[in-house]
Amino acid sequence: MSGKLSGPMALNLAKGEMVCAAGEQDNDLYIIHTGKLMVYVLKGSQVIPVAYIGEGEYMGELSFFDGESRSACVVCMEDSTLIKIPVQEIDKQFPRWLLSLAQNMTKQIRSLDEIVRAKGIRKKNVETIKPLSIEEQREYFKIYSTYMKSRGANA
Repeated sequence: MSGKLSGPMALNLAKGEMVCAAGEQDNDLYIIHTGKLMVYVLKGSQVIPVAYIGEGEYMGELSFFDGESRSACVVCMEDSTLIKIPVQEIDKQFPRWLLSLAQNMTKQIRSLDEIVRAKGIRKKNVETIKPLSIEEQREYFKIYSTYMKSRGANA
């Protein structure tokens, strides 16, 4: 696309800002430079945390490699700086064989995620992520709803 900046760029986001929502077609990769993010899924209006990620970690790798829509929502838990790697960089940065390997691994991860979602498989003696309080769920669902309305979608 002409006129669009390419290459990595820094994004400064405030606490409570959404990075992405499940189902979106954003395929960029994000590296967390500073801050803390919560990855979550929605079950109706219930907000279920899946992971907390911070400095040096990344998000969006599945969509980056396979071009599929986002599988979860991500919100900033504190002011954060992310490095955005546009999906257009993929052909410039990765040899074809490595891209093929990453796409195959991504397909397997998505398949396993679907099995876990459907069957509710849980490991024993593993520390789980603490559920959010009703108030926290309301707060994050409101952030999600506002984000989706700003994008012209129904929340």
